[in-house]
Amino acid sequence: MIRLLFIVPYPELEKTITYILDNHPERRRISAKILVRSVDEVEQLSVADYDAVIARGYSSRLLRSTSPQTPVLDMVISGYDIMRTVMECKKVYGARKVAICGFFGKIYEAADLCREFGCEVEVYSPDTYRELEKKVRDAKKNGCDALIGGFSSGRYAKEYQIPFRLIRTGEDTVLLALNEAIRTVEEVRKERLRSETYKTIIYSSKNGILFVDRSGTVKVRNHIARMMNNEKSLMNRPLKEAFPMLYPVYKEALSSGQEIAGRIFKLPVSQITVSVSFTPVIANEKISGIVILMTDITQVQKLEGQIRRKLSEKGLRAKYTFEDIIHESKIMDDTIETARRYALSESNVILVGETGTGKELFAQSIHNGSNRKNGPFVAINCAALPENLLESELFGYVEGAFTGTVKGGKMGLFEQAHGGTLFLDEIGEISLSIQTKLLRVLQEREIRRIGDNKVISVDVRIVSATNKSIHMLAKQGLFRRDLAYRLDVLRIFLPPLRQRGQDIPLLFLRLLQQLGKEQNRPVPRIEPADWKILEEHSFLGNVRELQNVAERVWALSSGGRITQEELIAAMEPPDLEMDMDIGKERERTDEESLPNERAMIQQALALCRGNQTKAAKMLGIDRSTLWRKMKKYG
Repeated sequence: MIRLLFIVPYPELEKTITYILDNHPERRRISAKILVRSVDEVEQLSVADYDAVIARGYSSRLLRSTSPQTPVLDMVISGYDIMRTVMECKKVYGARKVAICGFFGKIYEAADLCREFGCEVEVYSPDTYRELEKKVRDAKKNGCDALIGGFSSGRYAKEYQIPFRLIRTGEDTVLLALNEAIRTVEEVRKERLRSETYKTIIYSSKNGILFVDRSGTVKVRNHIARMMNNEKSLMNRPLKEAFPMLYPVYKEALSSGQEIAGRIFKLPVSQITVSVSFTPVIANEKISGIVILMTDITQVQKLEGQIRRKLSEKGLRAKYTFEDIIHESKIMDDTIETARRYALSESNVILVGETGTGKELFAQSIHNGSNRKNGPFVAINCAALPENLLESELFGYVEGAFTGTVKGGKMGLFEQAHGGTLFLDEIGEISLSIQTKLLRVLQEREIRRIGDNKVISVDVRIVSATNKSIHMLAKQGLFRRDLAYRLDVLRIFLPPLRQRGQDIPLLFLRLLQQLGKEQNRPVPRIEPADWKILEEHSFLGNVRELQNVAERVWALSSGGRITQEELIAAMEPPDLEMDMDIGKERERTDEESLPNERAMIQQALALCRGNQTKAAKMLGIDRSTLWRKMKKYG
């Protein structure tokens, strides 16, 4: 909404303005008020609540001086309005000499035009409305027998008994003033928006900002720059005096016309260390000055920490603790106790164990049991990515470092793990090239993004995991021995499932319970005698294989109880190699194969005095396989 105030000297003009407003195409956007006031009443008016004021003659001139913050527009009296009024005086009053009294934009041009048409006129234009009475008196004294002008001139003309005609404002003049007011208000609002945007950008910045003109004088500064100068005034001060250490680089940027960035200074007044950039401002192909941006390095470090914490909140957190490790065996008690003690150390930890022994579960538990538990936990499987991708994931890269880089570059996992733990799974699979770079990070505690020439300090604890001996790999020339010693400071061996048989029923039951919860089904029962089939299985895939067995049993089970047949079928589903062996067996005659295998089983059972577990080990097969073959041969 555009708020307008019209100040008019006579009531008839109010009607004209109302008519123009009612028929204006922008009428829905305009909120207008019309006041009938003489010039001596205008001085006391407050116009601060309006976007613009439209007035005539001395009223508009007076308001410009008393209310400079509000745009004031003239209803400019045209030369035609003046000529028409002069002619009315001659016709009505028979005037021979007419005085034009007032402050009008076209008054002298209109007077010249009147003379061209044989009308004798004199112009009396006072500088202020307070001189108006004297001008009217002078007009009478000089022989003017009629007077034209504004409403105030008419009052004095009546007092000195001079015939008077009011110069009236026409509809075209009102419309022109109204359109100009709308345009002016829109421009003022745009400029105000630009100005407020500029101020907001300058003053919301966490960096110190200065604009220094060509003469070396500070013309713009924000509150941060002032704080960096211990609240001393900076406006219109020479840069050489306010920040003398910046002046030589300012001169260099001014003469070269090139941006200079990354200069480090210690400000002597505030003792703040800042990184400073100098950017020339070029207008009309000339340098008008230099923008100086000062970044408090301490604040940058704090911001970096906040960013890293935000990344942690987005999912770089360890979910598991030692309490989540399901077990009841002593060997796991001892392993967990060792891990708890190692968690309190800052030294690197390596987890050694077969596939599926729960290395990431231990890694997360170690992180959550350490002093870094409030920091990020970042994990990566080193075998899952090719060498070039693994390098960019670990160390990050700058924009343009290689084809396909993300705009602005990318933070690497070392940076994301700053203040926390980086878990490197399958560490034995990384190439020698990556090993060399990893060793440097562990030695120097700093990384360099791909394509960058700057180093970034990192504070990261490494927990690595492997299912191979990195020292054996080092003997074979596949792993750097110095890196192996850096990683293998605190070693934890995770026992395979076959060494912790009493944990198998507990784990298996928990897996079934999870499946029941997910699918909203009751958990089927297992007879106590059948647990031994699970406990004696080799489980080369450890917990991961046990999970597969649980899911197969869940899918096969049809009643409220898991049978031996379902359990064995889940543990040893038919495989391609088994089918091939069966095919080979069928090539031989039943007389050659079956009696021999039956005899071997019977002999093994006899030697082991009926102990099926020992007999299975003697034959080199699982107990479940032995059980299946015994059932087959009766």
